[in-house]
Amino acid sequence: MTARPPTVTCVGISVQDTVFSIDRALRPGAKNLASSLCVRGGGPAANAAVAVAALGGNARLVSNLGTDAIGDSIVEDLVRFGVDVAGVRRIDGVPSPQSSVAVDDKGERTILNRTDGRLIDSSRPVTTAEIDQSDAVVVDLRWPDGARSAIDAANALGVPSIVDFDLTTTETPADILGSASHVIFSRPALVTLTGTADIDRALGQVAATSDAFVAVTLGGRGVKWVEDDHTRLLPSLPVAVVDTLGAGDVFHGAFAFGIAVGQSPPDALRFGSAASAMKCSRPGGRDGFPSRADVDALIGVHP
Repeated sequence: MTARPPTVTCVGISVQDTVFSIDRALRPGAKNLASSLCVRGGGPAANAAVAVAALGGNARLVSNLGTDAIGDSIVEDLVRFGVDVAGVRRIDGVPSPQSSVAVDDKGERTILNRTDGRLIDSSRPVTTAEIDQSDAVVVDLRWPDGARSAIDAANALGVPSIVDFDLTTTETPADILGSASHVIFSRPALVTLTGTADIDRALGQVAATSDAFVAVTLGGRGVKWVEDDHTRLLPSLPVAVVDTLGAGDVFHGAFAFGIAVGQSPPDALRFGSAASAMKCSRPGGRDGFPSRADVDALIGVHP
């Protein structure tokens, strides 16, 4: 186990979220009235970095933003939560990413995002210098070229690389399966990639073509992964769900933290699942991201 706090570098997008709380499920084509409104930071890689910092790790973010006021606000929020933003690049003349998010009374969220293609298509690759001294690297696929170059840099340095393999509006880069050390799918992404809704079959299909540790998150059902040519299930922990926004990002950040401190992949899945469950039970966005003591205590109650 790593004695010092682990360093996890997160690579992907950073977003400013405008979050509307509504008292019922979102109704398409109708006027939906919000009971509250807040503006907070978001984005898979950015939230994963904040999760790592909350757990007590050294969190670094490599991302791309515009030089606008939204970008300034995103960076200020990351700094407030203890994230190293030296790897956040600012690009002139390009708007920073923004999302509108509706969170209903059951904690489920609907997201509308706009990320300018120039932030993910025209940026330079991630370098080994930006990955150096990391104990783990986690990437999202909203910036595919950044993910590829970060994984290549991690491999060159012998650092574990974790892919948050979710659906994107750009591409589904299956080639990443051959280079990353750990790949965690969302259920929709796994189904889209493999063409089958049979999760056990889909996981087995991916595992047969990749040397990576592969798993899939299933929301309230838990997490499945492949071990010794068999799929295993880790059920989700029972919590009262308040807000699921960012829970998946917390999961990936906490999983990467677990790998960085030397946990086995199944133990890191349990650690990530507990962190995600605790996030779901709390309101307040990043202010509700759990500490390591919080996560360890929940695991102790539900071993």
